[in-house]
Amino acid sequence: MIILHGDNIVASREKLTSHLSNLKEQGKKVVRFDAKPLSRAELESALGESDLFGTQKGIVIEALHSLPTSARKKELLSLLEQETPHEVILWEKRALTPTMLKKFPQAQASEFKTSNALFAWLDLFGSQGNPQKKLSLLHEAILKDGEYLCFLMLVRHIRLLLLAKTGGTIKGPPFMVSKYKKQAHNFTETQLIHLHTKLVELDEKAKTSRLALPLQSQLDLFTLGV
Repeated sequence: MIILHGDNIVASREKLTSHLSNLKEQGKKVVRFDAKPLSRAELESALGESDLFGTQKGIVIEALHSLPTSARKKELLSLLEQETPHEVILWEKRALTPTMLKKFPQAQASEFKTSNALFAWLDLFGSQGNPQKKLSLLHEAILKDGEYLCFLMLVRHIRLLLLAKTGGTIKGPPFMVSKYKKQAHNFTETQLIHLHTKLVELDEKAKTSRLALPLQSQLDLFTLGV
């Protein structure tokens, strides 16, 4: 079993893509499951069945550990603890705890972490003064995490600031919620809505290769423009 986990979902996705390419080169059939609708019967069938020639499969299950605690989740995890002739890859959009990983002692687990520079840059977003420090943190984050993850995290950050500004519900520990509320004071609700709209437009242009400037330059402008 291979486990890819951590909050750097861009890097973990790239690694998953690499594993899938290797499986296909080996002639293995790739079967992918989103854990949310996955039933015990579906997983049990996939883990056990093989074709007439005994061909191995690559079975990918996404976000299994993000499911809420339930009997179904427990059953799915229990099935994965059993032996199977097929290669299983778990992709998780969060970091798994040692207790979670302990269930699969033979697994090759790789954690993909987001750098401290990225979070430090987001914490300074919208603050007054020291633009050079903000740019320096952004460029360090881009170097370590990639420009696209920086962009995705900025979109998420602005969305959470908007929730904090408007009294919406933010999931997380109290200190984290308090931090978003404090940072939200640097913006008006109109400013946050405008930023979120601009980021959505930028994402659409990036996906259709219509950016007027490279994504890193766009992030520089966002950093200096607020």
